Amino acid sequence: MEKNAIKEALLTGAHFRRAIREYTDQKITNADLDYILEIGRMSPSSVGLLDWRILVFNDGQSWNEIRKHAWGAQKSIEHAADTFIVFVARKDVRYDELLTQNIKDRHLDPAVEAKVLNNYQKFQLNDMEIPQNDRLGFFDWAAKQTYLALGAMMTAASAIGIDSCPIEGFNRKEVNEILTQQHLIDPQKESAAVMLSLGYRLKDPKRPQVKLSKTDFAKFIND
Repeated sequence: MEKNAIKEALLTGAHFRRAIREYTDQKITNADLDYILEIGRMSPSSVGLLDWRILVFNDGQSWNEIRKHAWGAQKSIEHAADTFIVFVARKDVRYDELLTQNIKDRHLDPAVEAKVLNNYQKFQLNDMEIPQNDRLGFFDWAAKQTYLALGAMMTAASAIGIDSCPIEGFNRKEVNEILTQQHLIDPQKESAAVMLSLGYRLKDPKRPQVKLSKTDFAKFIND
């Protein structure tokens, strides 16, 4: 596929994409869903930590329990979203926890390994300004990585005419309790971060997209 065709597909998808909460009962094909998931799997994450994963729900008892605590998804649930995805981020991402294991798995020279870990310690504590014992702060850093995949998956979906809606409206504590009861997460190491619904829009939105103008959005500095 030539570059201009790729650009056109992505731009068309970007202008088509809206936060859709009412869907038809049309099903997403397995091939299209696999494509969207693969885009998410290949998304970047800070320092390549691999500190998040996803849970994919179609319907059934597992999702029915979660939906009770996801007020931001209620409209999508009532109007037949085909697929719901819960992004799960790690809590144990401090430089001396998962990050240390991630570096050790690379089998670096011990001196190089020590230097890399020291750099990441400075990165987290000094540059990112996460206090040493701020567990929520480290989780928040990990949760940010899920948004990289979230955006990529929404863009990938819209490029092939599949609608989506990011969902932050849920009680994290209650959702985590359900996921724990269903043996889907380890609550000591993981937490739900954000959700995503996928499907085909029931109707076009009433209002147009509201975005910044190009000049307000991007300031070019040439000196």
